[in-house]
Amino acid sequence: MAEMTVPRVLYFGKFSLDLARGCLRMSDQEMGDREVELRPKTFDVLRYLVENAGRLIAKQELYDAVWPNVIVSDDSITQCIRELRSKLGDDDHSLIRTVSRRGYLLDTTVTAQPPQRLPDKAAAAAPDSPQAERASQAARSSMMHGPRAWAALATFFVSVVWGATFLLGATPLLMGQRHVPAAQQQPTFQDCETCPEMVMLPAGDFLMGSPANELGHTDIEGPPRRVVIPKRIAIGKYEVTVDQMSVFMAETGMTVGTSCRVIADPSRTVPSWSEPDSSFHHPGFEITGSHPAVCISWHEAQSYVAWLQRLTGKPYRLPTEAEWEYAARAGTKTRYSFGNDETVLCSYARFADLGSEFGWRDGCRSELVTYGPAPVGSLKPNPWGLFDMHGNVWEWVEDCWTPHPEKIPVDGSAFARAKNCEIGVIRGGSFAAGSRRVRSAIRSPVRTAKHIYNIGFRTALTLGN
Repeated sequence: MAEMTVPRVLYFGKFSLDLARGCLRMSDQEMGDREVELRPKTFDVLRYLVENAGRLIAKQELYDAVWPNVIVSDDSITQCIRELRSKLGDDDHSLIRTVSRRGYLLDTTVTAQPPQRLPDKAAAAAPDSPQAERASQAARSSMMHGPRAWAALATFFVSVVWGATFLLGATPLLMGQRHVPAAQQQPTFQDCETCPEMVMLPAGDFLMGSPANELGHTDIEGPPRRVVIPKRIAIGKYEVTVDQMSVFMAETGMTVGTSCRVIADPSRTVPSWSEPDSSFHHPGFEITGSHPAVCISWHEAQSYVAWLQRLTGKPYRLPTEAEWEYAARAGTKTRYSFGNDETVLCSYARFADLGSEFGWRDGCRSELVTYGPAPVGSLKPNPWGLFDMHGNVWEWVEDCWTPHPEKIPVDGSAFARAKNCEIGVIRGGSFAAGSRRVRSAIRSPVRTAKHIYNIGFRTALTLGN
């Protein structure tokens, strides 16, 4: 008799339970795919309910399955069920039904096949992976069907009208000083000895996103659309460094823990994560004080800029998505701030070049043979004097994630959500990214609570008119 194959992933509603990796994922139209954190025992309870969906599970059966040979109180199950209902959005208890004095029933259909939906979400689990790019590319083939086709056509016509109006000089918003500043290095300042050095950028406008024919383009970047940066801003000349983050941690007493994730085997073309046991101090490669700080969550980056506000009396913050791309492009419209040729990229970016050990290496071959990012400012800056906007480490921005780029504000502000920002945006690529993943337009979603070995940040500041 042939051995029965147990499904590795079980699907119900908008959720998928990965039995091999021990994780629950949720697919959301607005926020994309994301992992739902569960305590180990809560996951075990959900697993048993999912594997027995549609059947009443007695409490004693659940005890025997999840806590074998262990005496626990009813509170143990109650807490797990309460957590599951909260994580699954089951406020009315219609998904996990309680049958008084008998047990629980998961009232849903569970399948071993994923539901049919448009694959328009970028892979959030491994932002440097080619799979993240292919997920968006796959969506393009199905994008011109149904309501999304009309949305795409509407966006196209609005873009044409907008662009024509701009060229004719008839849009008051873009007249006067609203233009792309010259591609030249901008003045800098530093508010304290240990504060980030900032580059002053003038107000202006630019085309955000990338055209469909750009090599590496994905649908989540969107077609080029005119965005205005209405006031002068300052952006960190470098990514926030280990030394700068260490000063903040020493003065505030904040710690970042040891829950950072790294890629287990960089040589594989399909990456897998290690156990989350690395940290800001030990990210899996050698660091010095001038290396970019990594293994920093979005929330910790927010704490850092809030501390800078108190220290300097100035409104430091993270750059918005629009500001970040405005700064990265530095007045250019090409794939990179220096042009379109990835064979030149080694002079400007630390990425997965031909000399690296990554399975998706490409482009050129650099002289940097060590694994990990380079100290900030090691390579050439962009035309405005900003370093490492391409590669080195991914950088958090202020915005919450949306897979629909047309929703990103065109006034330079951040895309926000009414509730907490559970999924944020990272920009710029990293030392582990291929050449297509370090372009000016690249963007990727990551859970804001995550600590990942190649994600850091840089600071921003509004200067006024």
